[in-house]
This record gives sequence, C-alpha cells and structure tokens, in this order.
Amino acid sequence: MTNLVITASEDARKAASRLASSTIAGGYTLEALHVYADTSGATLYWRIRCKHSNGQKWIRPMHHDGSQYRIGEPSAPDAGKPLYGLYALALQPDDTVFVVEGEKAADALLRLGNVAVTSGAADSANAADWTPLRGRSVIFWPDNDEAGAKYLQACLPLLAASGVASAKVIDVSALSLPDKGDAADWLAKHQPAELAQLPLIEVPATGPESFERDTLPTQWPANCLPGAMQQAAQAIAEHVQAPEPLAAMAVLAAVAHIAQRTANADHPKMGPMPCSLFVLSLANSGDRKSACFSLATRPIDSAEKEARQKHKQDYDAAMQERKASRKNEEEPTNKLPSDPRTLYSDSTLEKIARDFVQGSRPALSWSSDEAAQFFDGHSMKAETRAGALGVLTRLFDGRGVERDRVGQGLGSGYRFDVRFGLFLSGQPSVIASSLNDPLLREQGLLPRFILSSPTSLAGERFLDEASLSKRADADARSGQYWRILTKLNNAPWPTNEYDGLVLPTATITPDAKARWLVFYNATEARLSPENGDLTGSLQAFGGRAGELALRVATVFAVWRYYENAADKLEVLPDDIDRAAALVNYSLAEWLRLSTGHQLSATERDARDLLAFLQKKPEQWTCFTKQQLAQRGPGKMRSDSRRRTAALDELIRRKWLVFDGTHFTLASPTSNH
Repeated sequence: MTNLVITASEDARKAASRLASSTIAGGYTLEALHVYADTSGATLYWRIRCKHSNGQKWIRPMHHDGSQYRIGEPSAPDAGKPLYGLYALALQPDDTVFVVEGEKAADALLRLGNVAVTSGAADSANAADWTPLRGRSVIFWPDNDEAGAKYLQACLPLLAASGVASAKVIDVSALSLPDKGDAADWLAKHQPAELAQLPLIEVPATGPESFERDTLPTQWPANCLPGAMQQAAQAIAEHVQAPEPLAAMAVLAAVAHIAQRTANADHPKMGPMPCSLFVLSLANSGDRKSACFSLATRPIDSAEKEARQKHKQDYDAAMQERKASRKNEEEPTNKLPSDPRTLYSDSTLEKIARDFVQGSRPALSWSSDEAAQFFDGHSMKAETRAGALGVLTRLFDGRGVERDRVGQGLGSGYRFDVRFGLFLSGQPSVIASSLNDPLLREQGLLPRFILSSPTSLAGERFLDEASLSKRADADARSGQYWRILTKLNNAPWPTNEYDGLVLPTATITPDAKARWLVFYNATEARLSPENGDLTGSLQAFGGRAGELALRVATVFAVWRYYENAADKLEVLPDDIDRAAALVNYSLAEWLRLSTGHQLSATERDARDLLAFLQKKPEQWTCFTKQQLAQRGPGKMRSDSRRRTAALDELIRRKWLVFDGTHFTLASPTSNH
C-alpha cells in the first residue's frame, strides 16, 4: 500500500509554524500542512490547517514568493486553481478518482494508495481547474451535511463539462456518519478493503445540457520570457490588473520593436532574416490592453516624445532658413531633418509605407488597440487588400517597400534594408471572420502573428487600501525593465549611406540549434493529414512556427545581451525553449479559435447566470423574475431583454424549470 500524500519539507513546516504563531498562541494546534503540487510532484503552495480544542478551525494558504514564505496563494493559472492531489492523479493514471471536500478527507484516502482530489473548501468548486479529470472515472464522496450537498451540486456539472468518463456518488446517508462526517471519519472506523462495498449512486448520463462547447483559453506558459522581461510582465499584470498574457505580449512587442533594428535572426537553413514580430492580443473592451502596452513601452514613448519635440523645433528653424534663402534668391543648402518617430499608433498602412519611401527611420512599428479597424478598415477593402497584404508580407520578410504605382495613396518609390513590427489588440470577435478569409490565410498574414486570447478578469479586479499604495513606478521589477529598455533604445542605429540597416546576425549555438530542430520537427509532424492537428487552413500556421520561434529567440538574445552586458550576441538553448513554449501557446490559441465552437452572446450570459445561481443555491433554488431583476448579476438587472434571453436559454438547456411564476434551479443529478 503506497502512501500518496506529499510530505512538506522541514523548512516549509517551520515557516507555517512561524506564520501561524499568533493563532497557535491562542490555543490552536498545527494539525497539518497540505502540499499542493503539480503533476510532477513539484510544490505549488501549501495550506496550513490548525484546530482548536473547541472544534474551531484556522485554515490559510501559504506560498513562497521567491524570497520568503507568505500567507496567501500564488496567482492562479487562467484555467483555474490547481486541484489538491494532482501528483497522485498523474502517478496512477488508470485508477478511479475519489473527489472529496477538503484536504483532510483527501489525505485519508491518499495514505491508503487511493487517488483522491479536492478543490478545497465547500465554496471552492467554481474557481478550480477540473480538466485534469478528463477521461477518468470518478467517485464523489460528499461530507454528511448541507455544505457537502452544496459542494456536490456545484461540482457535478463542472465534472461533466471537464469530460470525465463516468461519475458516481457515494450515498452518505447509508454510512451512519455523524453530522459533518467525511471520508476521514469513515476510514477511521473501517478497513480499506471495505471501500469496494461503498453504496454508490450512478449519476445519470442525461440531464441539464452543459456549456462545454465554449473552449477554454490556453494556459499561459510559465517563465516563457527571460530575466527582467518576465518580472516586468508580472508586475504590469499586477498593477494594471490584467491577464498576464496581455502584459507579457506588450513587453514582448516593446522589446521586439527595438531588437528588430539591433540584430538579425539566423535561420539554420535559410540564413539571416529579420527578428521583427507581428503580435495580436485579443481581449474584451475594458480589459486594459492599452494600459499594459503603455507601461511596457514607457521609456520608448518618453524618448520619442522628446525627440519629436526637438525635431519640430529643428524643422521649423530649417524651414525659416529655406525661406530666407529663397528671399535672397539663393539655392537652399540645408537639409530638412527627418522625422525621428518609430512607434506609430493612430496611423494607416498607407501612411507608414509612404514614410518609409520618403526617408523615415529604417525601423518602424505600428501599434493599435483597434484591430477591428485594421482588419476591416480601408486598407483591407476588396479593391486594395491584395496590395496591402503584399506590403505587409514584404515588410515582415525584410524585403522592404517598393511602390511603382502613382496615385494609389502611397506614392511611388522604394526603400530597402528596413524593418517593421505590427502590434494589434482588439476584441475576440475581430478574428472570427478573418479566420475564414482565404486571402488572409493564403497570403500568410495571420500565420505571421503570435496570438493570445486570455480569460477576462472583469469582475475580479477589486481594490483595497493596500493595493492603492502600490504603483508600477515604485516597483523594482518594472524599474529594472525600464532601465534595460532605455539602454537598448539608446544604442546607435547601424546604418549605411542609404540610411538602410546593416545588422549583425545573432549566432545560434550548436545546442540551441539542436533544440530548435526538435521543435521544428515536432511541429512538422503536426501538419500530417493523417494524424496531425494543424491541417487544412491551419497548416500555414504550423509552417511558420519554426521561423517565429527563431525570431522570438533572437529578441530574447538581444535582451540578454543588454541585460547581462554579454560579450556575444548569441541565441542559447534557453532562448529557444522559451520561444518554443510561446509559439506553441500561440498555435494552441489559433487552433482553439479556429476549431472551437464559441458560445453566442446569449449562451455566455446564460452560462454566467448559471454560475451566479449555483454559488448561492440556498438563495436561488427557487426565485422569481422580480427577484432576479433586483438581486441578480449587475449586467442582468438593467437589461430585461438580455435577462429574459438568458433565462430562456437556461430553460432550454434544462437548468431551470418555470411554472409560470417561479424558476426552480435543477439539481445536477436530476434526470430530465
């Protein structure tokens, strides 16, 4: 019999005793320190469990922030908080899984070699990520009280949505348990062999229709940015209260904007190429995309503002000098100063291409939080879109701008040895029609983008006095990032007599090349028509993955070169590993948005309303329209049409029963 409980280290136990010292001094005993671990057994955080002789409990999470132990949980992944018992789940992949309420009950089963998981307390179900149970057979063991019944009611639809193979519920009424009795209490009085004789209730296969068609965003890969870039992304996400992928993509875009004018990437087969990036972040209005980008680019914006103000003064002085020359019938000898702008916001592709041709700086980027205007704007109209796509793909590939047609808005002319980055953000609906546009796919514009589309944090971004006192300006993480970015931005531009870039190529080390080759071949296998997942319209996305990984890895190499004052500008294995994780994340997002069945606006409202009702079933098991209008979710109160549509959808899916006056919330175990 294998004990599957992970034991906390001595350091962790001492830290828990220290953090709970005031509680222990009040008569509590440190009863347990539960280790939340990932599937490999690596510790994620701990939960301290103390109990008083009068029966009262004191339970608090504890984590290590990299320097010290603290009360509180670390930031949860986008998919939800990890389950307790993941290591046992991975260690014994064929075993039936017990789902219980609380770590104490789980430990009682784990000590006997059984696989057991929990999301924690009775009110924790909706915050957890249940997807690790996909394909597993589960037995739910509720506590013998009202809280246990509510936990069961909350968990069953989540288990169904996660794709469990089968689910059964232990009939606790037949176990002769005391009030609040759980699995640990039962096991204290029974032999392990008796687990096989537990009375089970089969969960009906039919019942309320879940919302499982709505695909979950891909989990953000931890530590996929190097050094201070990673720290800055986390700091920005915290201060702006935005999803980490949005902050990380903004940091990546800011560094890539400068890296593209610093070095070329080295393709092992094709040779030197730009390290310019096209980045697309999808998020709802109000999810603070612009705030992330503003913090990520602050030193660039400040330097650019100062340079452009000085340019205006120099330009005005030069024009006055020209006027004086013409007045004296002399040929002007002065040259008008070039616009120092490199980062465009409120612009158009026509404007940027014309500036390239007419002598702008040789490396420009266009950032816009109006992706809808980009994909549906003037440049992408039927009569001009083919030309616009040609301009974009030439710039991405490093082939410059060449326009020989007069009167087309861009003028005529050419410019070689230039670089261009494109950083767009917009609402998820922006990409829906574009994914079905064959021209955008066949010309390869969309496959050139690195994509993120994280879960919104709206409704969770609460503030308190402590958070108000914390500012990004005073955060050492963002400060360090800004100092390095400023150093990078101040580096000289390597140009030739034609004001074209003459860039060194970042060397890719042999070990890094071997890592890249593994990633490239693994992605190529995914393009197989027989068993690959990147087929059909997604084939172009997989085909670009190897190149994008090299570009991203080179951006990382440039950053390290300046962060660590390195002797050589080279791509290391860690750069490839991080870049591959980021590109794989992007591919998963493209795959999800391309093949997933997105819920309609009404279905999303219905799903959110259901979650609201299930959080407090004691209040919402039976209710009226008037009660929902008065005390329901904020977005449902003022919009009666939206509220009615969501209710009708829940009735259609059999989550609600309406008798003409009252709505009754269906039990997840009911057979409809």
